[in-house]
Amino acid sequence: MPEMTYTPQSANDKSSLTAGWHPAFLMEITDEPTPETWKMYAQSPRMWRWIFLVWEVPTLIPNQRPERQSAPSSQKFNPANTKARASKAYLWTSELLGRQIQPGERVNLDPLLPMPCRVKIERKDDYANIIDVERWEDGKAYLTPDLLPLLTQAFSQPATAPQQPYQGPPSNGTPAAPARPPAPQTPPAQSTWGGGAVTPPAAPVKPTW
Repeated sequence: MPEMTYTPQSANDKSSLTAGWHPAFLMEITDEPTPETWKMYAQSPRMWRWIFLVWEVPTLIPNQRPERQSAPSSQKFNPANTKARASKAYLWTSELLGRQIQPGERVNLDPLLPMPCRVKIERKDDYANIIDVERWEDGKAYLTPDLLPLLTQAFSQPATAPQQPYQGPPSNGTPAAPARPPAPQTPPAQSTWGGGAVTPPAAPVKPTW
């Protein structure tokens, strides 16, 4: 008989991202059936899948291919009220827009994609779970004409193996290529992603990945 093999499919790359906040671009929100075994299925037979390209720190954006990561949400779209908490889709959309969504307002994020943001990662085995999203206004400075086609390529062709773990920038402040990681040392303050201001690049940098 012919040789056969089963390759499990995953919506996400295997990940080398650390737990915490990371720079990202929201690339697409897809409409998918909710697996019937999920608790969410009873209230939302269809779900949204939020698909992101994610880096460990912003200085790697021009120099390293991102990871493709995603997170599901129900298709419920409601603010908090006396009976229920706000839905994830409503909270994330409000955060990305930087404003409250008005009653009856119709929102479409597609014209704004790719959209700079930050995602909060929790680790699970070899994978990363996105548990929160926040607006990243300074990320627009990284979205150069040179980067756009690379984002499209990384989005359409997910990696087959995780990137080498990030180990901090070398002494001259220039991030190393993934194949030759620098010696471990503490990243600069702007790369901690625990909140506060983040310094955008002083000038556009031509991507090298």
